[in-house]
Amino acid sequence: MQATVKSVLQRYSIALQYRDFRWIWLGSVGGQSAYWALIVARGIFVYDETGLSGPVAITTFVAMAPRFLLPPLAGYLADRFDRRTVLATAYSFQLSHAVVLTALALAGLLEVWHVVLLAFLNGSFRAFQMTATQTLIPNVVPREHWLNAMAMNQVSQQGSRLFGPGLIAPALLLFDVSIAFLVSTSFYLIGIAAILSIRTRSTGELTSGSRIGASLWAAMRYAWLDPQLRALFILLALHCSMTMSFESMLPVLARDVLGEANVSVSYLMMGVGAGALVGVIGIAGLRSAAGRGMLLLITGAVSGVSMLLLAVSGNTTLALLGTAAMGGSQAAFMAIGGAMVQSLAPDGMRGRISGLNQINIGGTMAVMNLVNGFAADRFGAPNVLLVLGLGFTAFVAVSLAQGTLRGIYRGSIAVSARAAA
Repeated sequence: MQATVKSVLQRYSIALQYRDFRWIWLGSVGGQSAYWALIVARGIFVYDETGLSGPVAITTFVAMAPRFLLPPLAGYLADRFDRRTVLATAYSFQLSHAVVLTALALAGLLEVWHVVLLAFLNGSFRAFQMTATQTLIPNVVPREHWLNAMAMNQVSQQGSRLFGPGLIAPALLLFDVSIAFLVSTSFYLIGIAAILSIRTRSTGELTSGSRIGASLWAAMRYAWLDPQLRALFILLALHCSMTMSFESMLPVLARDVLGEANVSVSYLMMGVGAGALVGVIGIAGLRSAAGRGMLLLITGAVSGVSMLLLAVSGNTTLALLGTAAMGGSQAAFMAIGGAMVQSLAPDGMRGRISGLNQINIGGTMAVMNLVNGFAADRFGAPNVLLVLGLGFTAFVAVSLAQGTLRGIYRGSIAVSARAAA
C-alpha cells in the first residue's frame, strides 16, 4: 500500500524531484497567490469606493493590459539575458509595488487612481514574471516531464486562486482591505526568496547586438508558419477571451446572486482555485499523447458548459460548483495547451514565442475583462456568462471540422528537429 501511494505521488509530481523546479514552483506559489489576492482586494476597494462594476473592470483591465503589450519584450530579454536574473528582477519590482500599495492603504491615503496606477505596474512586472517562468521551466526539467512540469506550474498559478483569496479572507472579515494588501505583500517576499535560490543559468540564441524588432519578427514568423502553433495560438486566445475573462464580473455577480459583494468575491475565486487544483493534479500524471489531445478537447468543452452552470446558479452552493468546474477545466486546458506550445518552440526562441503566447492569454483576458465588466452592469453578469459559455462551447464543436485541430485532439503533435534540439 505504501509503495503504491509513493508510486502515485511520484507520477503526479515527478517534476518536483528537480531542485530548481521546486524553487520555481514555490516562487510561483508566492507570486501568483499575491496576484490573485490583489485582484480580489483591489476589486473590493474600488467597488466599495464607487459602488459600480465598471471601475472594477477598468482596474482589472489595467492589471492585465500589460500582458497585451510587454510579453514580447519580456521574451526578448529572456532569450538575450540570464533567465533566472530576468525572473528575479520581475519579482523584486512586484514586491516594491506591493509595499507602496500597502503603505498608502495603512496610512489612509489610498485613492482609486492610486489603485489603478499600481495595478498597471503590477501587471507590467507580472508580464515579465510569467514569460520568464514559462521560458525557464524547460531548462530545468527533461523534455519527457514537460507536461508534468507545466501541470505543476498550473497548480501554483491556478491553485493560487484558492490560496491567495483564501488567506486574505480573514483579513477582510476581521479587519479591512489594507490588511489584505499587507498579507499579499508577504506572498511576494516568499516568491523572491525562492527565485533567488535557483542555480540554473540559461539564455536563448540572441547575442549582444541582436535587434529586438528583427528577433521578434523572426519568432512571430516561425509561430505563424508552423500550422500547429498557429492553431494552438488561436484556440488558446479564444478560450481565454471567452471563458477566463470573468474576474471583473465577480463583485456584481456576488451581489446579485449571493447577496454580498465583499467576502463572497473571495469565496467565488476560491471555488475557481479549488477546481483548478483538482484539474491540474488530475492531468499531471498523463503520459499518452493521444490522451493529452482528447483531454484538450474535453476540458475545452467543459470550460464553456461550466459557465452556464454559474450563470443559472441561484445560491452559493451552485455558484461554487460552477466556479469549481470552471477552474478545473480551464486550468487543465491551459496546462495541456501550454505544454504543447512549449514542445513546438525551439529553445533558442522559446522566450519570444512564450511572450507571444502570453499576449494570447493575458492580452485577450485584459480586453475581455474590460468589456465584460461594463456588460455585466448593463445586461447582468448571468446573461454575459450565458452568451460567452454558449459561444465557446459552439466553437469547440466546430473546431472538430478543422484538420490541424482535429489532429491535435488525436495526439499528433509533430515536433520539428529545431524544436527537439
